[in-house]
Amino acid sequence: MKPALAETGDKQKQERRRQILAAAKAVFAEAGYHGASIHAIIERAQIARGTFYLYFESKAAVFDSILDEAMRDLRGRIHRIDVETPDAQPPQQQLRDQVFGTLDYILRDRALATLLLSAGHTPDAEAAERLDQFFAEVHGLLERAMESGMEIGLLRKVHPQLAAAAMLGMFRGVVEQLIREPELPPTETVVAEVLMVALRGVLK
Repeated sequence: MKPALAETGDKQKQERRRQILAAAKAVFAEAGYHGASIHAIIERAQIARGTFYLYFESKAAVFDSILDEAMRDLRGRIHRIDVETPDAQPPQQQLRDQVFGTLDYILRDRALATLLLSAGHTPDAEAAERLDQFFAEVHGLLERAMESGMEIGLLRKVHPQLAAAAMLGMFRGVVEQLIREPELPPTETVVAEVLMVALRGVLK
């Protein structure tokens, strides 16, 4: 196969995979993991059953892929503050940008937000465990962010594990409140309020 044709084929496969994931997110958000079915996903994606199985072997596999993709995206938004690069933004601005990027990413994808907030409410043990693992990893990202914030003098001395748990709980509460509203307020407004409430207790 010629390189150009191979590249086109790869793009088509990636697009089809994204199509299935988007449909699955919507179905999981509407029906919950337990109530979702592969039939509902393929109907939403407008594909044949055989096409679904070319990409995913089961409902659990597509659910895992949604969470894995979300975690990859979040890792790119929650990271160590850069105080070594000469032209880096001030630490406070970097922190604000990370909070903005994280909340904006979740709030713009209402189906993903709804799916994530189903943690603790799904009767399916496997899905509940997978969601617990997801939030444990998010907690780990926040905990490391707290530790690095103390190292560079941006934050006062805190208990990283507890502070990360408090931050995660607040983020979840904010997202849960906002996705119930028909229209979202500007992300800048949300971030300003979150930073005012959450960080005043840990910033120096």
